[in-house]
Amino acid sequence: MPRNALILFATGRDRPGIVDRITGMIFERGCNLEDSRMSVLGEDFALIVLITGSPDDLKDVEADMPRVAGELGLTAHFKRTLAGEGARQGQAPAIRYRLHAVAMDHPGIVHKLTRILSEQGVNVVRLDTSLSHAPVTGTPVFSLELEAEVPAGVPVKALRGCLERLAEAENIDLEMRAAK
Repeated sequence: MPRNALILFATGRDRPGIVDRITGMIFERGCNLEDSRMSVLGEDFALIVLITGSPDDLKDVEADMPRVAGELGLTAHFKRTLAGEGARQGQAPAIRYRLHAVAMDHPGIVHKLTRILSEQGVNVVRLDTSLSHAPVTGTPVFSLELEAEVPAGVPVKALRGCLERLAEAENIDLEMRAAK
């Protein structure tokens, strides 16, 4: 049965204590932080969290968060949603796969990979990327971790073939495996 939920989006200058204050306020209002993505991007901190709770408790979070966000120098926005079993009704049966890609950084890697997935009707459910530098040469190295739902009717072998051709053309080390 779907549960009442709230998505909180917040960004602002990074500093210690942001996660503590936000999660503390959520906990103190009787709500649960069910899913989250938090990261330092450049000099800023960004978070997206899924908060569940009773309708009244979620209203309390919505009412109190602007004050907490203001004290932390964050801009915060909310969206009401549903979470849990049955929240994504109408979704076709699918198998989850994970893609891991590493390449010397160049523009278009994410777009070209996700274009192939989109053309096959594959839904991206999580995507994380990062840029680092090779230890000796300092070459920029791009890494991608992606989780996707491949519909039951999509031939996985053909999808792998499309991804492998892209990997060869773009010099990307790419691995695709079923998620556990």
